[in-house]
Amino acid sequence: MALGLYGVLQAVDGSLSNRPLMPGRARRKRRRARFASAETIRWLEWGTRSYQSFMFGLALILLGSAVASTARLPRALGYVMGLSGLAHVVQGWVVGSEGFPVSNTFAILGGYVLILAWIIWLVVVAWRTRESSGAPP
Repeated sequence: MALGLYGVLQAVDGSLSNRPLMPGRARRKRRRARFASAETIRWLEWGTRSYQSFMFGLALILLGSAVASTARLPRALGYVMGLSGLAHVVQGWVVGSEGFPVSNTFAILGGYVLILAWIIWLVVVAWRTRESSGAPP
């Protein structure tokens, strides 16, 4: 669901374009109409980004819960996954209520850092598990 919403978000982002305007009085009217259209698309982008962030965050929280409840992976790894999902849920909340404010940068960076942390941790765990099992490379 989150991946499909990301595709919709990219389609909405791609719908904004800059075209040359007409000269004179028609130019001013056209500029106002285009601004109103661009603003509408921007609101649609905010809503789509918000919904996509909620779904991605929920997916990460569920994945983290599954990892935390298994005995094969470290429980703390699941907690970090869940925290990265929570950062995306916060990001979705902020975008849905305020648009793209500067305060959302902290949620975005926090989510990226946590995702990077659990991905690296998961690679290390997988590498060690493969070495200890004696599986061929």
